[in-house]
Amino acid sequence: MEIMKSIIDALLDFVLKLLPLSPFDEIISSLEDMPFLGYLNWFIPIGTFIKIGAIWLASITLFYMYSIILRWVKAIE
Repeated sequence: MEIMKSIIDALLDFVLKLLPLSPFDEIISSLEDMPFLGYLNWFIPIGTFIKIGAIWLASITLFYMYSIILRWVKAIE
C-alpha cells in the first residue's frame, strides 16, 4: 500500500511540475503590503464572499452532475 502511495505521489508531482506557474502569485503577494486592507475587509468581507461563491459553485456543479446522471439512466427527461 505504501508503494502505491509513493507511486501516485511521484506521478502527481510530475504532472504538477508540467503545469505553468500561476500569473496571480505576483498580484496576491503584493496585497500583503497594503496596510489598509484589513480595514477594507471589515466593511467588505471578501473572504466571506469567496466562501459563499465556492459553496454556490459546488452546489450548482453537484446539481448539474446529478441531473446528467439521472438523464443517463432515463429517470428524468
